[in-house]
Amino acid sequence: MPPLAARNSCGGKELLVSLLSNLGMSQHPPRRTGPALLWGRSVTVCLVLLVSPTQGQAPLHAQVPGSSSSLRGQVLEHETGMPLAGAAVSLASGPGGTEGIGTRVTNAEGRFLFRRVPPGTYRVVVTLIGYRDLQDTLRVDPESELELTLPMSISPVELDPLLVVTERGYRGIMGDFEGRRRSRSGTFFDREEIEARQPRYLTDLLRLVPGARVVPTGSHGYTVLLRGGCRPSLVVDGIRLMTEEGMNDILPTMDLEAVEVYHSASIPVEFGSNPCGAIVVWTRRGEPTMGEGNFWRRLAFAAGFALLALLLTG
Repeated sequence: MPPLAARNSCGGKELLVSLLSNLGMSQHPPRRTGPALLWGRSVTVCLVLLVSPTQGQAPLHAQVPGSSSSLRGQVLEHETGMPLAGAAVSLASGPGGTEGIGTRVTNAEGRFLFRRVPPGTYRVVVTLIGYRDLQDTLRVDPESELELTLPMSISPVELDPLLVVTERGYRGIMGDFEGRRRSRSGTFFDREEIEARQPRYLTDLLRLVPGARVVPTGSHGYTVLLRGGCRPSLVVDGIRLMTEEGMNDILPTMDLEAVEVYHSASIPVEFGSNPCGAIVVWTRRGEPTMGEGNFWRRLAFAAGFALLALLLTG
């Protein structure tokens, strides 16, 4: 067969038989590479086109006639009607053997869209963290346009229990303060009383203690002397400080939660054994003074400053 004949359509049975006969029976194939190569390629293409439909694999549109249905909708919060973004909407395989076609995630308006949905019965599954899963069946007919509204109910997320281990709590400390105040063995000021009196400095508050006297200490400010002119211990949040001088600088009144003052005969054992007595201060928690930081940071700064002054003068 001349090479030109291979350019014809491969639709006829006679052409196929002729091509197969020439291909199998020829004992002297042409040696010209150009036309012979074109002819051989034409035979191969024709064989594929004619044989492939016999395998039983129809194109997709032939397998699913009328598959131009669409499904759109919106996911809303059941309680408020607000759109829910980020919800996963799935068309899963249905009870009739319909294959699932995937998942769509809702946009900021809670909307989703499935295009070219084959007809059949599907399982609609909607999931979103913090909400109860929503499941139902849906029948899709050929050439249909469906629109759904899917309400989801809020479901609390159950978390693993948290175990918190801590030392003695602040409420327990203040409970002990109230217990000591009921014993009437000292002078007590709680936060309410401190705010009512509005002292400018801690020493202004201590002037109200019977038998207490505030005296200047040169460049370090003021200190407090109790009966007999002796100096009491200064205990802050259960820790005894080395000196009580400069207490106004390290203990501004905005940081005071409660103050206890004891003379020698009434001092509780947990605050030491100074024969003069003790001034016990409890600082506020979670409410640092504006621009001043917490008490212990200011104390460290004051100690460093005092050490530096000592080195310079020495």
